[in-house]
Amino acid sequence: MSNLVHASVGMVVPTFVEVPAIIKKATAPSVQVKTLSLKDFHNQETRPKFLQEMRESLMRIGTFYIKDHGIAANMTTDAMKAVQEYFALPLEEKKKMLIGNSRHFRGYKLLGDEFTNDQLDHREQLQFGPEQAPIVTFKPSVSPDYEGLQGPNQWPASTVALLPHFKPCVLEFMNQLETLSQQLMEAIGLSLGLRSSFFRDLFGQTPYYRLKCARYPSVKKGNTIGCGAHKDTGFLTLLFQDMVGGLQGQDPLTGQWMDTKPIPGTMIVTMGEAIEKLTGGLYHATVHRVLNNTSGQDRYSIPFFFDPSLDAQIACRIEGLDTSAQLDFVTKAGENKIDELVHGLGITTLESSEPTETWSNGAHVFETVHRCHPEVYSRWYTCEL
Repeated sequence: MSNLVHASVGMVVPTFVEVPAIIKKATAPSVQVKTLSLKDFHNQETRPKFLQEMRESLMRIGTFYIKDHGIAANMTTDAMKAVQEYFALPLEEKKKMLIGNSRHFRGYKLLGDEFTNDQLDHREQLQFGPEQAPIVTFKPSVSPDYEGLQGPNQWPASTVALLPHFKPCVLEFMNQLETLSQQLMEAIGLSLGLRSSFFRDLFGQTPYYRLKCARYPSVKKGNTIGCGAHKDTGFLTLLFQDMVGGLQGQDPLTGQWMDTKPIPGTMIVTMGEAIEKLTGGLYHATVHRVLNNTSGQDRYSIPFFFDPSLDAQIACRIEGLDTSAQLDFVTKAGENKIDELVHGLGITTLESSEPTETWSNGAHVFETVHRCHPEVYSRWYTCEL
């Protein structure tokens, strides 16, 4: 989903590249989402092959499965069980954690209460972030809005009493997902020919992340959509899903939708628009959606969005990044209209005289969550409290 500037917010966030229609219609061979093993990244002998396959996947479609990711099966099982148990609570109990109660955009979102790409989503959600103390000097309409994102999650006493393992499970799962994300960002940096610490340095000491838990109820008729087609707006997304299925990604060359089927023991790794911009279109942000769930059972998924610290200033383009390999790869993929691809993606040479610019990651993240949860903004950010 492209980032649009909301006049009421009064901030500027980066405008990201959309794939032109002419590219979507291009003839290209069918593509399969690869499964990569993190063990191969940690093995010096197999690392080069791992990085090459990662690079090809991210240049071609922006998505791959990761296995042997280091998060124990009992951890993922416990996390999914905790999410299922929470959504099974009575509605009045879940409402105690309504996201509108939290200045930090943490909490519960009612079924059918969010739009994606102007389509009403058919899911209920629960959102968490880093467990931190709020910034005490924050003043709405005075301080940068993104400073309000820092703070604690909601843990209603009655909910914790009903689900005593819920809080520790969520916090530990986020901790392990952060560790995995750091490893993957290191690999992404190396696949781009950068130093291993490039993204760790860029993300800073306190990376910002969001854990979203979602339940997609089964419907009898296919007249709704679970989640509308969009791109994630940040850097890295990890997705843990159950076995029901319904997630699809779009091939950026052909426009065809591909089923991203659940594979036991794996997570899905997807790039966001920030990476797409930072690499000048070399790596794709995958357009994806969730189809209507008509399976007869609820579908559950847990995406984890990993971004730099809120006060990070991000360059519009990685300095010195070689994008020439993209053209070679696209040629091998069967795309003959190279000039149109380069023009459509807005790729420029490194000798470009464009001035170096930066954008605020905090402002970018805030624009994303504000757009998804306007009720939080209207309650907590429109005047000084």
